[in-house]
Amino acid sequence: MAKISYVDGLYLHYKDSKIHIEDRGYHFGDAIYEVVMFNEGIFFDYDEHIKRLLRSLKSLNITLPISCKSLKIIIKNVIKKNKVVFGSIYIQVSRGVAQRNHSYKNLTLKPIIIISVTEKNNDYLNNFIGVSAITLNDNRWARPDIKTTQLLPNILAKTIADEKGAYEAIFVDQDDYITEGSSSNIWIVNYDNELITRNLDGQILSGITRNAVKNCAVQNNIKILERKFLKDELLTAKEVFLTSATSFVTPIVKIDNSSINNGLIGELSCSLRELYLKAMKTSN
Repeated sequence: MAKISYVDGLYLHYKDSKIHIEDRGYHFGDAIYEVVMFNEGIFFDYDEHIKRLLRSLKSLNITLPISCKSLKIIIKNVIKKNKVVFGSIYIQVSRGVAQRNHSYKNLTLKPIIIISVTEKNNDYLNNFIGVSAITLNDNRWARPDIKTTQLLPNILAKTIADEKGAYEAIFVDQDDYITEGSSSNIWIVNYDNELITRNLDGQILSGITRNAVKNCAVQNNIKILERKFLKDELLTAKEVFLTSATSFVTPIVKIDNSSINNGLIGELSCSLRELYLKAMKTSN
């Protein structure tokens, strides 16, 4: 079990890992985060995750207080100190500590970096099963393309899904189009074996795994359509799957009361998961 974290310049035992009561990430969700998977020293899409971290920070006018090279050294140290072989790294950068006030105008703050590691079971990579999902109205703020810690609508949606025995909650916008999952991007496969996922129109997060899977598909001559698709298309699709840093490619075989692909894992979903994991083995 992981016990050592990095908090604002110090490596600390979890019981001593604390943030200031006036940290703006704590007060307002005024912070950015990323989650990066790793296995035996190999990071999954590390560079792309850090690029997105920097983009999100820039969107909130926060500057990473250390170099990217130093950040990677710290991350490797956290993994080493915890002796974790396979797991995920959580990176969070808040604007810093200040007296509680909504506006950050004229504040000169030192951003706070927090890094922790979560160990995963060895069978995690091979745990390939079909999951269920529910649909919910999308009530999130208008900038889900920024990976902020402001996730209250997402955790409420995920909890509702959990209470109903589902793995994920899929958001539907006011025009009945699918946006994304509470913690994932959503894909469908039509009966022409074309992949369809929503385009990056500002209404979804630019998923790092989404982009990696897209590249795998292109390299294997699988046609991709990046466009909005309706809830009805989702429920009547040949296959449905989600992508995320921690779930890789996970097939969805039931949504609400509708069975997808007769409740079976689809061939294309299976192939894309294998292609993605194979690509990650040689990504570093």
